[in-house]
Amino acid sequence: MNHSSDLKEEEKKERFFFAFWPDENLQSLLSKLAKDLFPKIEGRAIPQDSLHITALFLGWTLPSLVDEITKQIPYFLKPEGFPLSLLFDKAVFKKKGKEGIIWFEATLVPLALEKLIKELIQLMIHKKVAFQAYDKFIPHITVFRHVSYQSVPVNMKKNQPIALPTSFELTIEALHLVRSELKPSGSHYTKIWSYSLKP
Repeated sequence: MNHSSDLKEEEKKERFFFAFWPDENLQSLLSKLAKDLFPKIEGRAIPQDSLHITALFLGWTLPSLVDEITKQIPYFLKPEGFPLSLLFDKAVFKKKGKEGIIWFEATLVPLALEKLIKELIQLMIHKKVAFQAYDKFIPHITVFRHVSYQSVPVNMKKNQPIALPTSFELTIEALHLVRSELKPSGSHYTKIWSYSLKP
């Protein structure tokens, strides 16, 4: 006798991450800045509406567990000092195998932001949710992926950042949960939940 019809369909994992999101005007400025600064780069430019700062990458996670986490965040996080601004003043190349990525980076990380990230990590540990750990949170906005090493400016190959011709500020006033779908054209992002950090 086949009982499979009586079983619920197994929940499928999806890719999620927490992020800070620039407004459309800043995204437009960043997209143009990346193309003007690196006209000869061989790589995949990140679509304008996908430019963001990753706060914490969860990877493949059950949607039901993510839903549970979002319900806990208002009680677990205690944001102070928001909204706050990050000053981005340099472009950095990070080599990954035979390719690499280029991002815009903020040099200084406000204590309020470091505290928020630590609280978010503690919640993931408490809920036993896997996440991509890092030694230190470095706010950055990736502008190119799959960059050919040969096309990178010489000084960037030597781990020397390039100063941006004009620095820019990004105001952080909300934390977003984003679903990432892998498509032939690259990752497609959808903001599915937002939490205001303003008092």
